[in-house]
Amino acid sequence: MNDMPPHTRVAAPIAQPRRIDPRWRERAALWGPRALGIAAVLPGLAIVLKLYLTGQWLFGVIALSVVAAGSFVYQQARSSAWRFLFPGLLAAALFVVLPIAYTVSLSTSNYSSQNLLTFGRATDYLLSNRYMPVGAQRYGFALLPEGKRYRARLESETGQIFLSETFTLGHTDKPVAMTQIADGAVDAQADTATLVRLVGALKTLVLQLPDGSTAQMSSLHSFDTSKPLYLRRSDGTLVNQQDHSVLRANHRSGYYETASGEKVAPGFTVSVGPAQFLKLLTDEGLSKPFLKVFGWTLAYSGLTVLLSFAAGLALATVLSWQELRWRETYKLLFYLPSAVPMMIAVLIVKMMFFTNTGEVNAVLDTVFGIRPEWFHSPTLARTMVVIVSVWLHFPYMMMLCLGLIRAIPAELYEASALAGAGPLTNFTQITLPLIARPILPVLIASFASTFNNAALIVFLTDGNPSYLDTRDPVGMTDLLASATYRIAFFSGSNFGLAAAISVLLFLIVAVLAFASLRLTRNTGSLN
Repeated sequence: MNDMPPHTRVAAPIAQPRRIDPRWRERAALWGPRALGIAAVLPGLAIVLKLYLTGQWLFGVIALSVVAAGSFVYQQARSSAWRFLFPGLLAAALFVVLPIAYTVSLSTSNYSSQNLLTFGRATDYLLSNRYMPVGAQRYGFALLPEGKRYRARLESETGQIFLSETFTLGHTDKPVAMTQIADGAVDAQADTATLVRLVGALKTLVLQLPDGSTAQMSSLHSFDTSKPLYLRRSDGTLVNQQDHSVLRANHRSGYYETASGEKVAPGFTVSVGPAQFLKLLTDEGLSKPFLKVFGWTLAYSGLTVLLSFAAGLALATVLSWQELRWRETYKLLFYLPSAVPMMIAVLIVKMMFFTNTGEVNAVLDTVFGIRPEWFHSPTLARTMVVIVSVWLHFPYMMMLCLGLIRAIPAELYEASALAGAGPLTNFTQITLPLIARPILPVLIASFASTFNNAALIVFLTDGNPSYLDTRDPVGMTDLLASATYRIAFFSGSNFGLAAAISVLLFLIVAVLAFASLRLTRNTGSLN
């Protein structure tokens, strides 16, 4: 064929690509997203099952709801518009709605360090208590492995040695019989790490001695013939085996109580309704300091916002002058307090107010010959808190006012200059009126944020000096947020009461936020 003329040669056929059946494409388009959805749902269902098996049924229901909602949104064509909103709604539900709901639920309970357990767990704890009756014996314990089974070895204080028959841990429905032996030598026994790993099964192990008595685990290396301290009757009461007293569960106080009303720890969590809120109003040991702290919180927030706004506006007015040299450098220097992490800044400033070594007292001693006790006098401590708070907040106000002043038309100042007005007139008649309306929502938002500024109090004064006529640890410089923190984690850790105060704080801040939004809307409509 190579000798054939070029115009007579036959071209080799071109291989055609294999066509895919359109039905397979349709099936892949249909089942591909479904397969991905199933692969995403399976881990979620595994988490739901894990939560249910560990007893966290409420969180299991929440997780199941999230998995079901996500599966519906991303698998149904008619819910395609929600696919972009679902992650944001889920985040809002998990990190906003759920914590608020949990806090509200805590505020209606007696949850505290004395009432941490559920009723069932408190009952199980009391039933697990044991006592040593007269003639009870304590034995040294060793676990002897034999393949997949074990033997138990007990040695009494008098040197008697007992060895059990072989058994499987975790599958012993009846006591394991023990036999006294003469030779107690053993080849190998389980070490402490193995005992720790098997401690759950060992606690259920009951060994029956030749005299008919039974021994149970009292520590990793000892068993004893103690008996349960409490036995539960059919009516739910617990009988003390030592003094035969009867304990009844009081679901109002959250404790098991004797006939004389004596509470027996541990307590359990119960719902108390609005009792925590009523306690804030009716308990004088709590209501009086609460009202004082509330009044101080209002004064602190108001002074901080007004003084920081005044300082920020004054500096912004000065820095807006075009003739001022090094304006950008001044802005940077004034903004530095906001650039430093608050914890570090507050701790540094705190050292500056020390009585004997602080720079503030050194200057005051040099100029006026005084060294104030900033941390011991209530008035001086509150003054120091306000000064530090204003120092931390005025840079933010300064930058806002600078932006608002720049937005004012320059023609207004030029017309004012032609009319012979001075700087003070320009400030009171042009600058302040034009920035007042847009800055008002920001001032309200700043008031709400300073209302909850517990970190400043914790790092600067820790609430001190303390009130002397209060039952709970509340200080004279405490804000509501810091007082809530101290009530929640100190002095009995009354989480229910702290949650009630947090709900009140949330309502106050919510009202302020609503007012700020309304003012912002009105400002926008006027503009």
